[in-house]
Amino acid sequence: MKLRFIAGGVDPIDMTVRVFALVLAAKVTLVINRNAGDSQQENAMSDVTEKKGSESVAGQVKAAVDKAQKETGKLMDSLVKESEKLRDQTLKLAGDTVEDMKERIDDVRGMVEGVRTKATDTLDNLEQLFEERVARALKRLGVPTRDDLQGIAKRLEEINGRIKALANDRQAAAMTSRTTEKDDLKMISGIGPVLEGKLNTDGIFTYRQIAALTDADIDRLESEVINFSGRIRRDDWIGQAGELHAKKYGEQL
Repeated sequence: MKLRFIAGGVDPIDMTVRVFALVLAAKVTLVINRNAGDSQQENAMSDVTEKKGSESVAGQVKAAVDKAQKETGKLMDSLVKESEKLRDQTLKLAGDTVEDMKERIDDVRGMVEGVRTKATDTLDNLEQLFEERVARALKRLGVPTRDDLQGIAKRLEEINGRIKALANDRQAAAMTSRTTEKDDLKMISGIGPVLEGKLNTDGIFTYRQIAALTDADIDRLESEVINFSGRIRRDDWIGQAGELHAKKYGEQL
């Protein structure tokens, strides 16, 4: 049979080698394909694992962020509460300090007022004591004191008042006596019996009264008594009355 293969031109050893090579190649191919399938499966599993890992990491990161936010919120709330507490304590302390300062200021003010009052009273007492001692010394020396001088001044004022009253009484009496004498007003140029009667009715009887007329008196007499506007100034009643009074009584007005 070997001969037949040889006669046919086919070497059995070479054939065996070829078969073995084919089988080996098939096995290698099978192994490669299997490894390739395993690799793809492993890659797919790796992708899934990586995806799950990424999702797990993202979840962990999110959880960490949420936890950090919660902790931050708690921390901020705690800080706010502590700040409010500190503010209240500070305000209370400031208020207590202000009230304490006000009380101290009031106490100091009261002390100052008390010292001022005592000092004023002391000065008043010293001044009174000094004046009393000076008054006693002056009295021993025969010198009038301030009270004596004030009494003398008061008496002088009373005496002056009495003198003025007597002078006024004498002047009024003189005026009355001269008024009752009744001068002849017709001696004044411009005054006739009719005007003299009107003047007497108005209470004017003497040269002195006419010589003492003011502008307001002249305006009133001309408009209400004699009814002659400008008559008194034009005829110079005042000047004539002064001359007649000086001639009759020897007195210049």
